[in-house]
Amino acid sequence: MIASTPSTATPAATPVALAPITDLSLTSLRQVVTELGHPEYRGDQIAAWVYRSPVGSFDEMSNLPKSLRQALADRFRFGALALEAEFVSSDGETRKAALRLVDGDLIESVLMRYPTRDDGTGAERSTVCVSTQVGCPVKCAFCATGLMGFTRNLGTGEIMDQALHFLRWSRAVPPTVRNVVFMGMGEPLINYDATMGAVALLVDAVGLGVHRLTVSTAGWLPGMSRLIEDKYAVRLAVSLHSPDDALRTTLVPLNKRFPLATLLEACWEYQARTGRRVTFEYTLLDGVNDTPALARDLVALVRRHDVHINLIPMNPVAYLPFGASRPEAVEEFHRIVREAGVICTVRREMGRDIRAACGQLRTELQGREPVRASTVTA
Repeated sequence: MIASTPSTATPAATPVALAPITDLSLTSLRQVVTELGHPEYRGDQIAAWVYRSPVGSFDEMSNLPKSLRQALADRFRFGALALEAEFVSSDGETRKAALRLVDGDLIESVLMRYPTRDDGTGAERSTVCVSTQVGCPVKCAFCATGLMGFTRNLGTGEIMDQALHFLRWSRAVPPTVRNVVFMGMGEPLINYDATMGAVALLVDAVGLGVHRLTVSTAGWLPGMSRLIEDKYAVRLAVSLHSPDDALRTTLVPLNKRFPLATLLEACWEYQARTGRRVTFEYTLLDGVNDTPALARDLVALVRRHDVHINLIPMNPVAYLPFGASRPEAVEEFHRIVREAGVICTVRREMGRDIRAACGQLRTELQGREPVRASTVTA
């Protein structure tokens, strides 16, 4: 048998993926265009094609010179994501997409469509929920995303293209998306620059009002401090889930680092600086945080401030020991908070039949066992 000789040839370099055009701010896009030898206004034309039209390639941008279209294609990808799978709820009001990143991983985004109410009130509207990280380092105890561990932050384009996926679809099938919430996989304020880069594009390129954008946080105070100073005064939703420090630490491990008193101080400063109401998200877990006593404690924490308590029925997750609160417990909790004069609503359940809770679909499609690594320490 002839022994094989180890190869001395240099392995071929793995091609580096081009950055998506949606990674660029409008200012950067205009700068790129001028560096390519074209007038600055071409940057605004490109933005109009990317953010306000249904086209899917640079070649379709018919009012641009062919040389510019080719230069863009040589330097950028048109989109950051590929659709892996999409599911529609039985009532047709929720669509959940699993989107493939260029490195092969998956993220989730959800479209929620709200029809006019049966009594004829309210306007038809659509909201997109986008992810900001692959997995999540915060690991809230009842969240499917926390089971998958943390891989990396998403780039601005990867966040932005989730919203664009459903924006383009809804323009053809109204109602068109007019609200975007950063409440999908991940902690947005840990990935602050990319998250707010997407916010800037949604405002400046898509044309959404900043009041139509909501960033959710489990209480990452370094990011909240930056948000207070940011010119894009987006709405803030804080994942509270308990008015008791010990219980909240069990449910939201980040509370050990940033306890309730510190978190609420930041919330009230945000409110004073921006003039915006703070929303507190409160996922109701059967026999855990849904008691009348905790409802009264919650009222005591927030009643002097302009807040909205959003009660969320638990969407059960495999591998986790929590169940949804009984309807009578939800009703009683809601009654106590509302009768104390605090704005309080129960979120309408949407998409349970298509695994619409954060992280559920991605976990199923990836086929991975749950991960219970250490929580964020950054």
